[in-house]
Amino acid sequence: MPTVAEQKNELRTRMKQTLRDYCAMHDFVQASERARQKVLDSACFAQADIVLGYLFHGDEADCTAVLYRALAKEKIAGVPRVVPHTSDMDFYLLDGTLPFGDQIERGAFGISEPVISLEKLTLSPSLSQKRVLMLVPGLAFTTDGKRLGRGKGFYDRFITRLRKTGAHVTLAGFCFPCQIVSDLPVDAHDERMDVVFTA
Repeated sequence: MPTVAEQKNELRTRMKQTLRDYCAMHDFVQASERARQKVLDSACFAQADIVLGYLFHGDEADCTAVLYRALAKEKIAGVPRVVPHTSDMDFYLLDGTLPFGDQIERGAFGISEPVISLEKLTLSPSLSQKRVLMLVPGLAFTTDGKRLGRGKGFYDRFITRLRKTGAHVTLAGFCFPCQIVSDLPVDAHDERMDVVFTA
């Protein structure tokens, strides 16, 4: 019987090919837009004080417009940056008065990241009682919230740190329809999504 780790690695290989095939055959922009609109219409977006997203790359669904809308509604919006030489990441806060392109640079693993001169989200008791909506990428999700990431554990570790602040955290998977599967292997430390938004 394969271990959970072995099952995950096999599924990652299959899902990466599934995503490549999907993006080659579908309108990437339209598919992302349908998912974004579901987020923007949701109660968890309306109620959020802080919206944390990500800077998509490759074949990930693009949630950037959700961050723009959050800033327009005077919410706090942030995106992740990997801490060099670690398996951790921090979130940096976007400045709604600056052009988006001026706040982004090429970072670890060839992925776009926020420039380090932006304000970092401080994980402290000051976040207690704040409502945080976090859009989480992944390779696969189930409708009941299981998630398969890329295997480095950045999100699981950050979410654990975020929860310790006392913030009210809503985890939202954000993906294309082809990424929804019937079941996923999980470990005890794997964070489960509260909701999954897809086209």
